[in-house]
Amino acid sequence: MARGQLDLDSSAGESVSDELADAFAGLGLQFEPDLTVDQDEFWLWPENEEVFWLWAGLQTQWVVGMAGATGMSYPSVESDMRMLGIPNKKRRDYYLLIKNMEQAALEEWASKR
Repeated sequence: MARGQLDLDSSAGESVSDELADAFAGLGLQFEPDLTVDQDEFWLWPENEEVFWLWAGLQTQWVVGMAGATGMSYPSVESDMRMLGIPNKKRRDYYLLIKNMEQAALEEWASKR
């Protein structure tokens, strides 16, 4: 769920609505039972759009070894921010957000091995 994914398993004895209600409650939200979930759709808050597009543009900048990706090329992150004209005031915050996304991606890939 922290990675933006929620796997629903109705065979576990708990209804899908109950699972969703629990997941929403964990985020401090209230679940509405008539909500429909489209697995291919996600929403992005406007304040995250710029860093999301930076992240998407960096997907060719992974450092890869024999065991797969080991991290991002940090000079490429800095270069992309300069080339995109991201103001200096935002660069440190964006760098930290990119590192968080990098760590989540690496953990997810490791869990799939």
